[in-house]
Amino acid sequence: MKKIWVIARKDVREAFRSRGTYLYIVILIVLSLTYSSSYNSLMNNLIRQNVSQQVIYETSRVFLNSLAYTLPLIYAFLVAGIFAAYSVVMDKIRRNLESLMATPLSLKQIWIGKTLGVTLPSVVVAIGISIVAYIVMNFVLIIPRTGSFILVEPAAIVTVLILVPLLIFSVSLLVIYLQLVISNPRIANLAFTGIFLLFFFGSTFLTQMGYEVPFYYIYLGLIVICAGVSYLIAGSLTRERVLLSSKT
Repeated sequence: MKKIWVIARKDVREAFRSRGTYLYIVILIVLSLTYSSSYNSLMNNLIRQNVSQQVIYETSRVFLNSLAYTLPLIYAFLVAGIFAAYSVVMDKIRRNLESLMATPLSLKQIWIGKTLGVTLPSVVVAIGISIVAYIVMNFVLIIPRTGSFILVEPAAIVTVLILVPLLIFSVSLLVIYLQLVISNPRIANLAFTGIFLLFFFGSTFLTQMGYEVPFYYIYLGLIVICAGVSYLIAGSLTRERVLLSSKT
């Protein structure tokens, strides 16, 4: 396990040394402002309908809980897509991957270490920005409308702290695997986009069909699917395939 963490810590340090990482954090913070306009539009519509203060409070609570479930995952996907784009690719270009494979580390340890190196900074950045956005929205928008600070529901906290990291890790496993065994990194990076679109359109479709499926059930389903696929393909990860993908 210590060997895996050595690889992960190295990739995490490199991620936070990059100026691009901090630029991306600023972009995500700015992106969070768009949710403020959505909330204001929602509240203005309710006020025009002369609804009670209780309705405004309940609508605000539902809005914030929805953000708590989705915002960390969206941001984590976006950040992980950036980090994963260079995780293995740069090591192949610099021949670092061949040096790693010459050490006592097994290929699976390298795979998991690289995956953690993508997952950890992505989750930290995503959850950190989401918490700041949640607090700011409460003080700037929610309290003036409702008169109270609205706390996120316990299920959302569990989802953010446990299910979101597990989902990003399981998706990153697939992406890093593809980066290790194929020569074209764009194909691997499309995995993040594909799974994110599957989550977005899948949850939208279920809602339109009248199914009220909690977000955490959707997250659990994706985790099981991605983890199952990773388990099935783990046996096909060989040094020969990795070396061949590095030379083409």
